[in-house]
Amino acid sequence: MEDMGLTGKLFETSLKFQLASMWLQKISAGESADEEGKNILSWIGVLLREIDWSSNIPTRTSVGGGLSVQATTVRPTFYSSLIRIAPKFKEAGFTTERDILNFLSNLYYNLLSHGTPGRGHKKLNSSESELGVLLLQEISESILIQLNNNGLPWTSKSLKDEWEPLKNELYTFTA
Repeated sequence: MEDMGLTGKLFETSLKFQLASMWLQKISAGESADEEGKNILSWIGVLLREIDWSSNIPTRTSVGGGLSVQATTVRPTFYSSLIRIAPKFKEAGFTTERDILNFLSNLYYNLLSHGTPGRGHKKLNSSESELGVLLLQEISESILIQLNNNGLPWTSKSLKDEWEPLKNELYTFTA
C-alpha cells in the first residue's frame, strides 16, 4: 500500500473487526458490552452495512468519506471471507442465499444494537453468534494479510493461499 493514511485506516479497521468479534463472543456468553464495546460494535455494524449493499438496512445518517473509502477498500475482502466460510454456512443449516442474507442482516442489526433484540431482527443464537465471530475474524485476518503482503485484495481459495503467496498463483511479481 502506497498511501500510509489508508494503510493506517485499514489496520485500525482490522483491529476493530477483531475487537467486535471478541465483544460478540462476550454478548453470546451473556455479558453486556461496556461503552467502548458498544462503540466498536456500532462502528463495525455501520461499516458492514456500507460494505454489503444487499443488506437493505436503512441508513439513519450519512457516512463520512473516510468510512466510504474504508468500505470500498474492504468490500472485496468481505466477499472473499464469505466464500471461505461458505462450508460453515452449510453446516449451520443455511442452504439458500436468502438464509445467508437473513443471517447477515441479523448480524448487522445485532452489532448495531449491541446484541439486544429489537424491531425487525432477532438476537443471534449461540451457533449464529459463533458464525458471526468467525466471519469478523476472517475479515480482520484478511485485512492484515493484505497489509503484510503490501498489495491489493486477492481472490484466493483459502487463507493459507494468502499467507504463502510465493507458493501459488497469487505471487504476481515478475522481474
